[in-house]
Order: sequence, then C-alpha cells, then structure tokens
Amino acid sequence: MKKVLKTIVSLCLIGILLYVVFHREQVLKFFVVNFDYKKQAFSQEANEYKKDLSISFVQETDNFFPRNKQDILNIFYTSLNNGVDEFTYYCIDEYYPNCQQESKEIMNDSETLSIVNNLVHPYNSYKNLTFEINSLGKIKIIVDKQYTEKNIQELNQKVDEILKSEITDTMSLEEKIKKIHDYIINHSVYDKEKADAMENNNQTQTTYESDTAMGVLFHGYGICSGFSDAMELFLFRFGVENYKISSPTHIWNLVHMEDGWRHLDLTWDNPIVNTGEKLLLHDFFLIDTKSLKDLNTSHHNYPENIYQEAK
Repeated sequence: MKKVLKTIVSLCLIGILLYVVFHREQVLKFFVVNFDYKKQAFSQEANEYKKDLSISFVQETDNFFPRNKQDILNIFYTSLNNGVDEFTYYCIDEYYPNCQQESKEIMNDSETLSIVNNLVHPYNSYKNLTFEINSLGKIKIIVDKQYTEKNIQELNQKVDEILKSEITDTMSLEEKIKKIHDYIINHSVYDKEKADAMENNNQTQTTYESDTAMGVLFHGYGICSGFSDAMELFLFRFGVENYKISSPTHIWNLVHMEDGWRHLDLTWDNPIVNTGEKLLLHDFFLIDTKSLKDLNTSHHNYPENIYQEAK
C-alpha cells in the first residue's frame, strides 16, 4: 500500500513538474499576480492639493486592477488628483483581455489625458507622462509635474500676499472671485509671442512662462492656460468646486456657484486691442452656458458629452 501511495505521489509531482515546464509563463504569471501584484495594489495617500469633485467624466477609485477603459481613466484621474509622482496598475487577462492595448491607446491620446489633467489642481497636473509596461501586465506611469516644489512655494507666497491685500472676510464668494479676476487682468497682458509660437508648433524658448501661473503672477504675461491656472489657485483657496474646461483651441475655468456651474474666462476678459489700451471686461465673468453660447465664439465650443456639468 505504501509503495502504491508513493508511486501516486511521485506521478503527481512529475505531472506538476511537467505542467510547470510546459506552462512556465502561465505559472509564473499566476504567482506574480496573486503573491506580488495584489500585495502592491493599495489606495494612494493624497497630498494637500487633492480636489473633491463630483463629476461625470471620471470618478475616484481604489481599484487598480481595471476591467474596462473607464476604470483606466479613473485610475489616471485618482492618481493625478492625489498628487503622486508615479503610480502603477495591473492588467489581468482574466479580468480585461484588452487592457494593455486600450492602455496604450489612452497613453497615445493626448486630448483625453489633457482633459483628465484639466480636472486636477494645477500643482498636481503633469507636464509629461512616461509609461512602462512589462510582459505580465504591470503598467507604471511616471509623472513629470507642471510645477516644481520651488514654483509651488513661490506661488503660495504670492497668493497669500494677494489675498491679504485684496480680500476681506465681509465679501461674498462672487465678490472675492471678481476681485481676483480684476486683479489678475489689471496686472497682466496676453502673451501673443507665446501664443503664436505654440500655434505654429515652434519650440523656440519664449520670454515668459506665460502658459503657467508663474508667468501670470510673476511676469505679468499669460496665455489661456496660464490665466486659468492662476485663477484656479485662488478658487481652490476659496473652497469652491471648480475645474478647467477646454475646447480644441482654448481653456478657461468652470466654477460651481450656488445657482449652478458658471464659466469664467480671464483670457477673453483681458483682450488685446490695436490702440494698446488696457481693457478690463466682464463679458465672461461667471456666465451660464446659454450666455456663453450667445456670445458665439468658436473658441468656446467644448465637448459637451465630456464636460456635462456645464450643461
């Protein structure tokens, strides 16, 4: 009986060994996924600039084993919104056979990634993303932030100074936003040099960092991305729900007020005129979507299926 049992055990071990030899990749993948990847998946700790948004396009998630394309977008949004420098998620064939392919599609879709970037705080937004994919479905994304720690320190100090000089506790939220809107416009101009260079895909270094809040608040020059970033720094301090909204050619702020979501566009309220005169307008100050459409500017034709809050 013992010999029979020993023979059975030996045959089982041989069978397992042969299976491992001929199915090495599947066995390796099983152990890596279940004893390595699943241990590494965790909810990320957010920094102080995380925004709490209730929006339709993406949602917060703690699932880093996606099962569809929306799950991948939620992972990107959650990770960027939390302000991490890198993040990892895992494509498991049993869950989502097209995960790696659709991940690559998202990585090459700069428009979709830019929309996700619009939803997070400027300090958590990226300048570049680098992707690494291994053969077992581990996908790592390295985030090159738009703003350095030195930038953030300088900008926070500048915002503090402006808030102290311009804002009082007796002001309503709308009055506070208007005060900052007017301050930024009165202390900056549109950087046509930068705008022309970007429109023509000219990589030549321009004079100012006008595509960021640094250019607007320190150099006095901005383009739409710089104006919207600068305004968002103050909206975040005011505790108002907001994000950046964009068309193929323009970007501005969308702000959640008591009576609904409102458009706020400092770029178009800070026009360039042939006479050189400095103008301050309020045509695009906290207006609803109907009013925005009535102004009939092609630059404000945003994708309504994505920015559904603006409806």
